[in-house]
Amino acid sequence: MTIDEVFPTIMIPVAYGVAAVSTLFLLVHLARRYPSVPKRVPMNIRPDGRPSERTAGKLVLWVAPAIIVVVLALLGVLALVQPPAENQRVIIALVFVTVAEVAWYAAWSIDRQIEMARKMTYRVAPTRLLRALVPLILTVAVTVFVAARS
Repeated sequence: MTIDEVFPTIMIPVAYGVAAVSTLFLLVHLARRYPSVPKRVPMNIRPDGRPSERTAGKLVLWVAPAIIVVVLALLGVLALVQPPAENQRVIIALVFVTVAEVAWYAAWSIDRQIEMARKMTYRVAPTRLLRALVPLILTVAVTVFVAARS
């Protein structure tokens, strides 16, 4: 048995595992931080690095993780019900890697929202926001490039 025979069969399960572990990390991380979060947090961080003027209850921090869990579950079920064709495996694996990076970015963003709610910081440098988004942007770009070539 060669690597060319084994790798295609495990590529999607491994990528799904990476996404599932990243999402689990996000959920555990938020669950551990949640008790000490102030009652009101900013809804989001604007592109200039400042928090939005609108605030919400700290329950809003669970919205992004919940969406990520639902998307990951749906993609997993779809991959099981109708396994992708051989020429689509790399694209599907990259989609799962993208979900893992979205989970990481959500954890990073939630931490910044908590810092702003605690008044530990009033602004996140836009370059820091960009640096946090670069891996996600690159993975999406590679995924689109590979999909366009197939």
